[in-house]
Amino acid sequence: MAEYIVSARKYRPAHFNEMVGQEQVALTLKNAIRTGHLAHSFLFCGPRGVGKTTAARILAKTINCENITTDYEACDKCESCVSFQKNASFNIHELDAASNNSVEDIRNLVDQVRFPPQSGKYKIYIIDEVHMLSAGAFNAFLKTLEEPPSYCKFILATTEKHKILPTILSRCQIFDFRRIGIDTIVKHLKHICEAEKINAEEDALHIIAQKADGGMRDALSMFDRLASFSNNTLTYASVLENLNVLDYDYFFKATDALLVENLSFILQLLDEVLKKGFEGDDFVLGMCEHFRNLLFCKDGKTLAMLEVSENLKQKYAVQSSLASADFLVNCLNLGNQCDVHYKQSKNKRLTVELALIKMCYVNSVVSIDADTSKKKLPEAVKPEVRSSKSEVNTEEQVKVVNEPAFNPNDKPKTDKPATVNLQPTTRNVQPATLSKSKKVLTLDSINDNEGSTEQKEIIQASEETTEGEILILNQENILQLWNEYAARISEEKKGLKINFSLYEPVLDETSLNKITLSVKSDIQKKQFDEVRMGVQNFISKRTGVTIEMKVLADKQIDNGAKPYTPKEKFERLIEKNPAIKKMQQQFGLELDYD
Repeated sequence: MAEYIVSARKYRPAHFNEMVGQEQVALTLKNAIRTGHLAHSFLFCGPRGVGKTTAARILAKTINCENITTDYEACDKCESCVSFQKNASFNIHELDAASNNSVEDIRNLVDQVRFPPQSGKYKIYIIDEVHMLSAGAFNAFLKTLEEPPSYCKFILATTEKHKILPTILSRCQIFDFRRIGIDTIVKHLKHICEAEKINAEEDALHIIAQKADGGMRDALSMFDRLASFSNNTLTYASVLENLNVLDYDYFFKATDALLVENLSFILQLLDEVLKKGFEGDDFVLGMCEHFRNLLFCKDGKTLAMLEVSENLKQKYAVQSSLASADFLVNCLNLGNQCDVHYKQSKNKRLTVELALIKMCYVNSVVSIDADTSKKKLPEAVKPEVRSSKSEVNTEEQVKVVNEPAFNPNDKPKTDKPATVNLQPTTRNVQPATLSKSKKVLTLDSINDNEGSTEQKEIIQASEETTEGEILILNQENILQLWNEYAARISEEKKGLKINFSLYEPVLDETSLNKITLSVKSDIQKKQFDEVRMGVQNFISKRTGVTIEMKVLADKQIDNGAKPYTPKEKFERLIEKNPAIKKMQQQFGLELDYD
């Protein structure tokens, strides 16, 4: 039986053009060899498993090669290359600084430097984990590192550059190795699967690459273990089970439940995850990453940044179209707050459940400007409240019908992640979105007292429902609903009520879920912006279509418009109130327009 060699050693790069994910380092070193501008000391730094020691060995073998190729790669046939491959080279020495870190070890190395190579051009010393050297060893090494013999080269490698003395750093040519991208790791794993005749699903390789966190050696170690576990057949389900990773399907189902405010489902889903042995923050952080991916799907430019397989990208794109950007941003903020508080919490499960509850009802929360005459709330709460409850029109919790009972023993399908279709009630209602100008909901907004008058006002307003038949979305019905909403406005807000009678919204014919309201001044725009969410929710509930309302001031409508002159202001005032003209004539008043 042949000796088994792990993939990290068997497929270790032997030439510059085989280096994976570090092409910029390989190109720089090859150009230095081509031009003869080789430094006397190099420092390779970066995360573990990204190819630092491998690059050092390739460089050492190449510069000592007797028959270097036209592409400036080692020939692998000359005496120097063959002896190096057999670990029998007298000119290339490797030193592990983790176990040889004393002053005496460095002095022995310095003594060896004095003797020129027996064959070949250079005597090369590769010192791995160089940051482990003691301060005395570094100081004993300084002079030799600064002025070595012409035939001597030093290649240092470290994962912690900040621990190396600045005097050492200044004497080295530094190369920063970067983490290897997920797509690059997946491509390399596919190559190994073809060579080893291993059947692997692309989703399974993506999970391995993500778990490796940019380290190729870690990815190859996991790959070998999983290949043995699954008998040379890597499936998405087997990788999830072996690496103890949460399935994407959990997050798709959880987001579907949040969008329709199905609180019981999301809490049972969390309970299932906890029973499988995962921590609560694992689920919250996974949800945050899921929201982040959905947010990236909103724009084609950021869609390319998703490091997932193509079939998952399509699923993200579909769910992203159902979730508003406001919803995703607020849920991301809630998840981040939960992560911050999780470690300090004595009841960790409650912290996660509270975050999920607030995510579930984030679409129903409308933060509005607080009335200055109202009593100021505690710092931890600070909700903004309108003086009239009738201006807040949010929909009651969307109920789910014909939904199968949740069974914790049912495992999600893991061969291909799929979302769960959680349909809303008889109305085809999309969750209301939060205005970008509104306050972001956080866990810090929890208030332990009984609640102030303003808080009760918000709760009562949010529980109001709108009765009436579902109307077809057209311009005529938009005006009808506009007038109905105006009738609900409190008599205390006469100015707003008058403005509702002066202006009418226009339905965008190109996009049947957008309406535009054009007003004359910034003050009026501000008034309508304060009730915009209420109007949107009111119309959405009566039409069954999620409506987006945009308020434009006069200067936004026509950039070429000029401000009114004093005379034009007076004439405009007379048009609205003819009694002013009558009063001017009765008292014989003269106007000074200057």
